[in-house]
Amino acid sequence: MRTDLHGVWGSGHGPVSGLAPQTRLLSGALLFGACMTSPADTAMGSLLIAVIATVWLMACRPPARVVRLALSLGCVLFLPYFLLTPLLPDAPQTLTGDWLPALAVPWSVFIRGISGMLVSISTVTVLSGSDFYEAMTRLPVPHLISAILLQIVHQTGTLYYETKRIAAAMAVRGAARGGVAAWRVLSSLPRVWLPRVIERAERVSWAMELRGYSESGMRQFRQTRTRDTDCAVLIMTGCVFALAAALRIWRI
Repeated sequence: MRTDLHGVWGSGHGPVSGLAPQTRLLSGALLFGACMTSPADTAMGSLLIAVIATVWLMACRPPARVVRLALSLGCVLFLPYFLLTPLLPDAPQTLTGDWLPALAVPWSVFIRGISGMLVSISTVTVLSGSDFYEAMTRLPVPHLISAILLQIVHQTGTLYYETKRIAAAMAVRGAARGGVAAWRVLSSLPRVWLPRVIERAERVSWAMELRGYSESGMRQFRQTRTRDTDCAVLIMTGCVFALAAALRIWRI
């Protein structure tokens, strides 16, 4: 992905971006859970998953390039599961048999994977780094888990760009041309990349300890009021999650 990872955060400009940070994050989590809970092997369940992903996508309005990259990555990751259909126990012995029971498994993986990616990425695009911090401080999440999640989000982009720099250095040293030089460079990668990742993790843990992450809670830097619109959105997303659970229980 050539899209700037840091630029994805806060790049959406849909109506959801006007809600409180904790409402955006919690609504995205509820809709993601609804996509994973709804039975994808039934018509109503698949329809609900598709509607959730489409409506949330329009409500967040992420950049078109981000949506295209997410769809491309999802197709690359999940479409190959359809190639395993003839090997499944429900696959018919002849080409003229009923393939729907066998296709239900790869279809479930595909639609849940694509919808989960779209919902989660759309949620990220309506949250900036500071919005995510404020949402984590206001949600009833244990302090230690919030600190770890914030550091994961903060360090993911840094490690990504560091990996790109290492890959560029490897290409300069002949890893892109193949042959003996490429194998030598690739074999030395664990001795270069892993120590740098471990060293960075140690520095982050020391910085967290110095800032008192293990002793005091995180402070809220902004005054964000929860309005009636936030409550309405949370109620609607909660109802969608309940509907997905009901479809799964009664197999509608």
